[in-house]
Amino acid sequence: MQHGESQRTLPDGGMSEHLRQMEELLARLQRVMSASKALMNEHGLTGSQVFILRFLDHCEQAKASDIARFAGLSPGAVTQVCDDLVRMGLVERLRSNDDRRVVYIRITEEGRQRLEKVRFIRGRRILSILNKLGPEDTREFVRLIGRFVEIAESELTKG
Repeated sequence: MQHGESQRTLPDGGMSEHLRQMEELLARLQRVMSASKALMNEHGLTGSQVFILRFLDHCEQAKASDIARFAGLSPGAVTQVCDDLVRMGLVERLRSNDDRRVVYIRITEEGRQRLEKVRFIRGRRILSILNKLGPEDTREFVRLIGRFVEIAESELTKG
């Protein structure tokens, strides 16, 4: 609450005010995140491409349907993004030895290198912000954002 702002008592225990503040903060964060997307574009990658590269870097290889399910994207959108990544040499498609109908997508060494560049730049910017928060606030921020994401993810799986 801003200095001088009157406190309102709400039947929901003040949650409506928290919701309003969260909506405003998330909108501001989205603007900041959009500005950081320009950094990714400097490396010729979109947000979806970076997301898929990060996923593949973590799990080594996956089917497009698995990526789509994890990313919350349509299989067609994942196929399009992967087509672009294949053309750039950042991922490759491999047929399963067990079932030739199954196609896996795997990150290439060039894909890992490009992802590392994006991580380095993004990490440097985030670290600069976290350093301004200080160690105690950083720990608390990371704890709270982690808890928020865990709860949000569990709500998504409830349907």
